[in-house]
Amino acid sequence: MNEIIKILSKVDGGNILDAATGKGDFINTLKQHLKSFTQIIGVDTSQRCVDYAQKIFPENNIEIYRMNLEDMQFEDGYFDTVCISDALHHIKNREAVLNEMLRVLKPEGLMLITEMYSDGDQTPAQETHIMMHHWVASVDRLLGTYHQKTFTRQELQDIVKKLPLKKVEIADFYVPVDDPSKNCPALIRNCQDIIKRLQTMENTEAIIAEGKELMERIKNIGYAGACRLAITGYKKKISYN
Repeated sequence: MNEIIKILSKVDGGNILDAATGKGDFINTLKQHLKSFTQIIGVDTSQRCVDYAQKIFPENNIEIYRMNLEDMQFEDGYFDTVCISDALHHIKNREAVLNEMLRVLKPEGLMLITEMYSDGDQTPAQETHIMMHHWVASVDRLLGTYHQKTFTRQELQDIVKKLPLKKVEIADFYVPVDDPSKNCPALIRNCQDIIKRLQTMENTEAIIAEGKELMERIKNIGYAGACRLAITGYKKKISYN
């Protein structure tokens, strides 16, 4: 976690876009650790997430909107900084969304991407997180929601290589966990709720069995957040018309 805090502490964010903001978790991180900022605008496609985030951010300089991430209602170059955190695996047309983020970013503006990855030197508790994410992603796809399995570190770097950014820097970070068993009861209840829903559906025996194995792993090994990449780069001076 120190790496992302170190990065943010050097950033004068100005006007900031947090794309795919969800319930605003990354906005909290930005608020706490940026060197400075003028305004943060979070956008998401989910009305439920937008409603939630609007309630927890009463500040005048934080605004939350429901918006199509492939066609955001902002002028070219409106933002000084654009961010997307732990959301790329939820986005089907990543290229279109990333290009739209770059359109609304001013030339020389900062793009920040954070995303967990599945390989590398992960602890057993971190591997539990990856396995749970893969299982939940499989359930979502079964229910008709786009949700990709966790990227590898190289896949994330390959996505960024295609973007017209300069001065790209990549840092690994994770959130330290003193007690991997701390959040396990809540995670197990979440798995149980998902399994109950799956039991009302046909041909779900295999995915239910996988969920039960996952619950046993959570009980025996625990859970910790997987390693992530923080990727920063600055928009080159080119046109996105």
